[in-house]
Amino acid sequence: MDKWIGNNPTKAEADSYANLIESLYAVIFSIDLSSETMEQELARLEEDFGELVYSELIHVLCHLRFEPQEAREHWESIKDHRLFMQQRLGTPVNLLVALVSYFVEVNRQIENPKLIELKVFEETEQSAYRDALTGLCNFRYFQEHLEREVLRSTRYGQPLSLLMIDIDNFKLYNDTYGHDAGNDALTRLAVLLSSSLRKVDVLARFGGEEFVAIMPATPKMGAYLVAERAREKVAKHEFVFGDAADPQQLTVSIGVATHPADARTSTTLIRKADRALYLAKSRGKNRVQNHAENRRSFARVQVAVDGSFQLLAGDTYPLTTIDISEGGMGFLVDRNLPVGSLIGVHVQLPGNDREIASSGRVVRVEEKGPGRYETAIQLVEVSTEDRILLSRYVQGNMPAGEEDEPIAPTQVEEGTT
Repeated sequence: MDKWIGNNPTKAEADSYANLIESLYAVIFSIDLSSETMEQELARLEEDFGELVYSELIHVLCHLRFEPQEAREHWESIKDHRLFMQQRLGTPVNLLVALVSYFVEVNRQIENPKLIELKVFEETEQSAYRDALTGLCNFRYFQEHLEREVLRSTRYGQPLSLLMIDIDNFKLYNDTYGHDAGNDALTRLAVLLSSSLRKVDVLARFGGEEFVAIMPATPKMGAYLVAERAREKVAKHEFVFGDAADPQQLTVSIGVATHPADARTSTTLIRKADRALYLAKSRGKNRVQNHAENRRSFARVQVAVDGSFQLLAGDTYPLTTIDISEGGMGFLVDRNLPVGSLIGVHVQLPGNDREIASSGRVVRVEEKGPGRYETAIQLVEVSTEDRILLSRYVQGNMPAGEEDEPIAPTQVEEGTT
């Protein structure tokens, strides 16, 4: 028996306490804890059982014990904390989450929340980052995740690709078949696009009929092939809504941009992918378009640097670079190297005393004359310090880029969630 009703309770006290616990469980498990109904029901129970309601409620939810009056004060603070969380997240917050957050972050009564509390935290955090209609990540999550992936791409020297996807003629589809059919199509499209991506890729709803896909460690041509597969899957799908007799077809246009070749920041990468999408639209729709119409995943700068390369046998030969990027090099040599062969390369960048040592795989060879071969390699091994030097050199010698501008999601069409 609970200590707040005495060590030797009467039958009436015991029955009252049992009724309180039963009523609390009914409130907790039958009412949406994100709704105002929760607070109304607690106020009603307080009229019957007094401040003991809040003491037992906190104990049931997070296994902490307080005197009834102190518990009532905590509850008021928890409600204030919930309002603060809602303002910070921009979405309704479950009362249980606010309670656990309060005792973990503010009052610091809990060091290790129970499993159910951690699960609630996770579910609430996800709800703040989910699109209500499609279940995909929303624009807010996309922005934050893309920032992290750009930093990761820069740190590890791996390309990062972004797909900007737009449904062709969607307004006409909405106007013809109604917004309910439009919402159904958006939900089905989210499934189709998700099934075309890898588990590590992140698909989000950018706004309205636009979607975006973040593809970590993916070169531009790899992203192009995935986009093309997604485009074909959508074009072949038959969209049927309700009792409609005839299935309808929808298509998508997709723009592809890659970091760092097309952009150095997340904001610019979004803009470049959007421009590629615009070009795909202007060229007839239902197509995939690379930004700048090139296949490169890394930006290159033209520079002539003398260096050397070494074959696996150990012999060393001279080379002169044509261009250098963070992911590869182009250079002239006096011999025809087999495509696919692995070589060691040593170059010294202008204005730097450090010699960069790396290994790369030959990906292209073109004869330019007797004893002259233009060769391109993809770097497969380079130290972190040398990669940073390459990155700084390439970035410092690129033409001045466009200033970043804030990107806002497309306005959702009226009647479409």
